[in-house]
Amino acid sequence: MDILVAGLSHKSAPLEVLERVSYTKELIPGVLPTLRDFVGECVILSTCNRTEVYASSDDPAQTTARIAEFVARDRGIAPEAIEPHLYSYTGADAVRHLLGVAGGLDSLLVGESQVLGQVRESLTAASEAGSADTPLVGLFHAAVRTGRRVREETDVGRNSLSISYAGVQLAQRTLGSLKDRTVLLVGAGEAGSLVANALRTVGVRDLVIANRTRARGEELADSLGGRTVPFSELDEALVEADIVITSTDAPDFVIDRGMAASALPRRTQETLFLIDLAVPRDIDPGAAELDGVKLFNIDDLSSIAEENLQARRRAAVQADSIVEEETVRFMNWWESLDAIPIIKTIQLRAEEIRERELRHALRELPDMSTKEAAVVEAMTRSIVKKLLHDPTVFLRNRADRSQLQAARDLFSLLEETEQG
Repeated sequence: MDILVAGLSHKSAPLEVLERVSYTKELIPGVLPTLRDFVGECVILSTCNRTEVYASSDDPAQTTARIAEFVARDRGIAPEAIEPHLYSYTGADAVRHLLGVAGGLDSLLVGESQVLGQVRESLTAASEAGSADTPLVGLFHAAVRTGRRVREETDVGRNSLSISYAGVQLAQRTLGSLKDRTVLLVGAGEAGSLVANALRTVGVRDLVIANRTRARGEELADSLGGRTVPFSELDEALVEADIVITSTDAPDFVIDRGMAASALPRRTQETLFLIDLAVPRDIDPGAAELDGVKLFNIDDLSSIAEENLQARRRAAVQADSIVEEETVRFMNWWESLDAIPIIKTIQLRAEEIRERELRHALRELPDMSTKEAAVVEAMTRSIVKKLLHDPTVFLRNRADRSQLQAARDLFSLLEETEQG
């Protein structure tokens, strides 16, 4: 059985494809049981940078095809729209990939901090849905451990950017200083909170927050000295804002072309700047066609991402070493799972032989006392235990798959271990 991953990311797919295959946190728990019925044990990792399905399978190629088929059907997208952008890895390559993702090494902004929490949340969702068994639970625990090590032992995550902070940098590059600007933030969830904090850090004069759950928006605004507007009055808030930054989990547009068009004639500012940090997108791309609107999305963060990468390239070499070390550690554990039924079968067979031969010997020695028989039995147990100790340790801790197969052949264990 192999670990595998199949998915799409910012490296393989354009935003318009990536957003169509993305899953919100609310959707994933309902999807996992159906996906498990279709492909076996599975975990979905879906962020603004990627949508990936992790699984274990005896036929990785077939399972990868089934994952692509399921995602296309479930998200209502043609399979041929996915296939050119789909990647898949198996075995150690799949493990290395996830560990790198958890370490922030595969993000648009290298070292960004949110992805480790998203990896942890994906495992929690799979565990609660009953879609992940021992192999994937072990893999995702290894990923979380690796992500922590990368942040604690290297400079990859030190002063790193999140997508949210990069969006604020983009706003500064677009408008210059934000100190005398009114910024409308749409969304007060985790990503929105990061945006809000970044905006206060750069000294935004007037921070306005619109959130579907008004209490959450008010809580964030109060903590940062901002103010809120009802989500139902978002179209009016567009009139007053110098710049709008959106970061919600909404499945549909929260700002459409009509809302932007309606706001433009009533604005005193010449240009309405819109920055959409969400996947799927919060702002209708058609708004960019309007005179007086400048729309940016995650694809426009590429220059900031490149600067971020250059600053962390040396630290990333250290992080790669951690990923490789943890990959080897996981693969050793993973292959040891194959050794367990072999070891148990060898031990069971040895015990059966010991008991049979002991019974035969005791029948030949009818005058032996109970105490003497107990001494002989203890001696036979000790002999078997010592004979099996070194082979057992080797199989559990050091044997690769070819050596495990050699052990099956040597002890004629194929039938027993397959049945076990």
